[in-house]
Amino acid sequence: MIIRTAVLAMATALLASPTLARAQQPGAEPAQAQAIAAERVARNHHERIAAEIATSSQARDLALASVLRTIALERIGESPPDDARSREWREAAAARAGADVLANALLMMGAGGADDPIREQAARRWAQAEPGNIAPLLFQDAGVDALLANARGFDRFDMHMYDQVRWIQSRLLRHPPTAHERAVMFDGEGVPVEEHAAISAMGMWAAVAVPSLQDLLQACDGPDLDATATRRGDCDYLARVLVGASDSSLGRMLGIDMLGRMASNASERAEAQALQRRMDWQMLEWGRIAAEQPREGAPQFTRLLADPQVRTEHDLVERILSEAGVPLEPPAGWRPPR
Repeated sequence: MIIRTAVLAMATALLASPTLARAQQPGAEPAQAQAIAAERVARNHHERIAAEIATSSQARDLALASVLRTIALERIGESPPDDARSREWREAAAARAGADVLANALLMMGAGGADDPIREQAARRWAQAEPGNIAPLLFQDAGVDALLANARGFDRFDMHMYDQVRWIQSRLLRHPPTAHERAVMFDGEGVPVEEHAAISAMGMWAAVAVPSLQDLLQACDGPDLDATATRRGDCDYLARVLVGASDSSLGRMLGIDMLGRMASNASERAEAQALQRRMDWQMLEWGRIAAEQPREGAPQFTRLLADPQVRTEHDLVERILSEAGVPLEPPAGWRPPR
């Protein structure tokens, strides 16, 4: 899927480090040894700063510390099924989160999965704090039923993606890699600490902070679309909220997909196809522009992330295309490669 390809490409470009890429080339035994060393240093770095961040005892910090420790233990396949310290931090974060939207959103990043009671309770607190937001409902067990029962009460799909990424970046900047850690992880390349923190934060969010969307797609497709007298209208309303009021490309792509599945005449199909074509053009051009820049566009992403006017992923994409002189609308007759 195109939805997160560009984001994950940028995150992978830095998180995997240049050493790991070279280690995969034939006859690269020294590079392989360096890559293993870089992985171990990165693991130790994450484990160290997790403990440091947790000392504040604040809900957001504890939630992030739990994620960082889990990442550290998983980097080289040593993560136990249920690490006691990670679980302790996560439980403490949940107990102190209250109505803090970011704290509860960060708890969506835990390793417990969809059946994790901490995640379920955090999603409920988030939904209570933002009753018009679709996003927290999709993290709950009864998310789709609740969405459809109150479809007209929602006005946005806000994952607080960049709010979370910026906050995580700020915490990572308080605990930067040491000179030795930077030298080993980046093999001597001069990656700025702000860039490392931004891409690490984006990579963490993109990897684990996205809800399951399949149930909503199924409820608004095929026979299920006619399950009740209001289902089609409710699904159409939700789809248009997703297209027009999402803070991530994920939400916009989901809404477009829903409109395409529900289309019942030529006009509706043409509308969905035009929206999809525009989305494909922008995402593919974003990926192309990023690939032509140093470190897959990481410096530009870091600069734009620091701009408070870039609130949504759509804002970011429009700025990137504008800076490259690329129109937001595809050329006449353009079709995406399949």
